[in-house]
Amino acid sequence: MHGHCLEKHALSPELRLELAAFWPGTIRWDVSMADYCTLRAGGRTEALLVASGRVELEVLMRWLRRNRVDWQVIGRGSNILVLSRGFSGVVIVLGGDFCSVSRLDCPTAGEHLVRVRVGAACSVSRLIGWCSRNEISGLEFMTGIPASVGGAVRMNAGAWGSEIGDRIETVSYVDPEGETHDVSRDKLDLSYRRLQLKDCAHANLIIIETVLRLQPGRRKDIMAQCRKYQDMRRAKQPMGVASAGSFFKNPPGDSAGRLIDDAGLKGLRRGNALVSPKHANFIVNTGQATADDIIELMREVQEKVYRHSGVMLEPEVHLL
Repeated sequence: MHGHCLEKHALSPELRLELAAFWPGTIRWDVSMADYCTLRAGGRTEALLVASGRVELEVLMRWLRRNRVDWQVIGRGSNILVLSRGFSGVVIVLGGDFCSVSRLDCPTAGEHLVRVRVGAACSVSRLIGWCSRNEISGLEFMTGIPASVGGAVRMNAGAWGSEIGDRIETVSYVDPEGETHDVSRDKLDLSYRRLQLKDCAHANLIIIETVLRLQPGRRKDIMAQCRKYQDMRRAKQPMGVASAGSFFKNPPGDSAGRLIDDAGLKGLRRGNALVSPKHANFIVNTGQATADDIIELMREVQEKVYRHSGVMLEPEVHLL
């Protein structure tokens, strides 16, 4: 959910004053992005602010465009790493109205379908909990994914052979000009770890809401499924350590973890960054790892896997 322009400007003292004067919410200046990223590493950003509603966000996007200021939206920070040099511009976090979840009426009477509208800032875990309490099934496979719904939609997040894209009915987004759009499923181009809009000039946009098509289920069955998926994750993946989840995308018909393991790279360390001995596709921060440690380790893994198997692994994590 990246935003940039041809000629980027850093936030001059004048622009900082102007932004502070018109922005209704809190602004934090010169923020370490390690605090907003599950890898617990990364450089600083010039400004970080929370947008609480659609109109506020539209006004902000128009201001950023007018002043040619670079921007980036982050969700739970589970799929990003800000490089050590930092991010020159504004990091936007969605909050307030964007955290909402509600059940919608189904226009087709009698259909075995439940429609749920959810804001992009709602965490996946909160949405699954809400669905469980309301006896709505269909997202159990996402248990344990440490993302916001907006991030999950943008990445077409998935696990165990299912993807959130399979459940999407509509997506709403704000474009870089500050206009809001609602698009139906047939206008979406969904692929592995990626959602794009067909016939859309905007590569950079902010997902603010989605409507999901789910189904009724019994609470105890939903909870049992969630427990099963959580146990499967615990058995396979490192828990209680700072990571970004799966670091590399799986190549078509193969597994990044298998390729890294076959190249003998489990336990490889650069500084305080480590290829997890439990799951080779996890790079973990064992202490005070820097973004440079993680990038160096990432490049070494890519190079050694390429030499071993001829496959160039592509990071799933967005580097800013």
